[in-house]
Amino acid sequence: MTIHHIVLYKFKSEVTPEQKQSVRDSVSALQSQIPAIQSIITGETVYNRLGHGFDEGVIFLFENEAKLNEYRSHKAHIDYQEVAKPLTEGLLIFDIESSA
Repeated sequence: MTIHHIVLYKFKSEVTPEQKQSVRDSVSALQSQIPAIQSIITGETVYNRLGHGFDEGVIFLFENEAKLNEYRSHKAHIDYQEVAKPLTEGLLIFDIESSA
């Protein structure tokens, strides 16, 4: 079983390109800081007519729900949230369990 932890977010209008890059760098660094993460895919929204204004997305893969829970409580994840939270105004998070 694999858990896909999907996070979509929208930056506040006043956020600078440098601040956006800081969030991207912070999320990309999580894989080297949190052993529970199998992989990370992150990027800007390309096109989705139903995208609801989300600017960026991240997909984390975890071996199982226990590994996801390790990630959720890890200090590096909490630190990342502290970087991203004041710069974003919209957030959507959901988890999908797959057998692949």
